[in-house]
Amino acid sequence: MAVDSSRTRAYLAALHENDLIPAHAIFLTGGPNRPDLDLPPVPYFDNSVPAQDMLQEMGIATQVLDTSDVNSPEAVAAVRDSGADVLIYSGPGGAILRRDLFDTGKRFLHIHPGLVPHFRGSTTVYYSLLVEGTCGVSAMFLNEQIDQGPVLATRTFPPPADRTSIDHGYDPYIRSTLLVQVLQDFEARGEWRSLPQGQEAGETYFIMHPVLRHLAILSKFASEETEEEQWQATAPIP
Repeated sequence: MAVDSSRTRAYLAALHENDLIPAHAIFLTGGPNRPDLDLPPVPYFDNSVPAQDMLQEMGIATQVLDTSDVNSPEAVAAVRDSGADVLIYSGPGGAILRRDLFDTGKRFLHIHPGLVPHFRGSTTVYYSLLVEGTCGVSAMFLNEQIDQGPVLATRTFPPPADRTSIDHGYDPYIRSTLLVQVLQDFEARGEWRSLPQGQEAGETYFIMHPVLRHLAILSKFASEETEEEQWQATAPIP
């Protein structure tokens, strides 16, 4: 379930590369007046092809909805009528799924840019950079509480060499990397392995002020390791 975005393009590129082809897609166009998404090139994946074109090239049957609202009646109906039990979620940034979607009985696999429960909410990749000097990612099934659903895996990545590329390049890329890991685990085991989030107190963050975001981009931890040393899985479900 997706809109055209850097995240969706990264997901599709990674799925295609690893031969993990979804059975079908629900694609939200954002309405007839939505401008074409023109993204600057990034070194992590090819983001030049619109997501809808990628879906067609990959042979994925796609239901196109003329809306950007994931909670709209037509989106809820499309989810309810879907033959899938689990949908990879790559909807509009900041959208919160409402009860009508969860009442369909489907599960939504979301890759969150922060290690939960410590980094829930919005723009957490930047808060993580400021607090820990790393970029965390969590795979979870969404529920009605913000970023509090059961977790399938978490992973820690080093910050990129060029931190100005985070939004449209590095963040979508590291999310797609964990998505592939989780799907390959499901493919190998034939089941989803998830655990409830820990009971320790979590932290929910809100959209970061542009000045703080600029500081996160400029900040450097003195003990920063190389990317090769820091790329590691931190908590896959056993």
